[in-house]
Amino acid sequence: MTCKINADTSDGLKLISDTSGSIDLQSNGNTDVSFASNALNIKSGTTLTVDSGATIANSGTATGFGVVHQITSASDATLYAVGITNSTSDHAGSIAYTITPAATAHKVLIHFTIPQVKLANANHGGLRVRLYRDIGGAGYAHVTGVAGTASSNKQASLFGNYDVNGDANRSSTTITGTIIDTPNTTSQVSYKFYFGSGDGSTTVFVNRTANDADSAFTSRTRTHVTLMAVTV
Repeated sequence: MTCKINADTSDGLKLISDTSGSIDLQSNGNTDVSFASNALNIKSGTTLTVDSGATIANSGTATGFGVVHQITSASDATLYAVGITNSTSDHAGSIAYTITPAATAHKVLIHFTIPQVKLANANHGGLRVRLYRDIGGAGYAHVTGVAGTASSNKQASLFGNYDVNGDANRSSTTITGTIIDTPNTTSQVSYKFYFGSGDGSTTVFVNRTANDADSAFTSRTRTHVTLMAVTV
């Protein structure tokens, strides 16, 4: 037996029993909300409004829409001078940015901005930037899923092929973007940005110019990264 609770505009509150097996909340005969066995349905055309000051707390599983489960953020003002040893080597040029997903299904959304990256030598080009990941202290490895496709001698990178662009008082490029990684773990996940140069041995400067001159035209910057554990 089911009870329909109807706020009728003519006769006031009505309680109507039927055999549909649910409890329906109605307004003028139209069902807005329906309760059945282990289910609550907000009917099509009905708006569920959460008033100011109210809180929705979820201890279960949310499905059918994107959910942000955790956010971590950090910034790095270290003035890196990253020594590149050869054309295929990658070297860390950032601190570790970490997050610990609560479920293996959680993806990691990564927002990042590296305001200044500079190659040291005008004779060198092919600057590349790669994202490296460590899961549970197992060691850093290139996250190939966010890089391009390597072919023969051509490198797979997150960003690539920037040259010097001016003298040593200038920065070559600003690197910024949003990517999604799938670490498939509930262990701590740490990310670092690594740098390399396709032309071989050189130095890459991060958050600074090559000269880092004591002058008003010299800026020192800070790398910003925000990590979000999400389901999509």
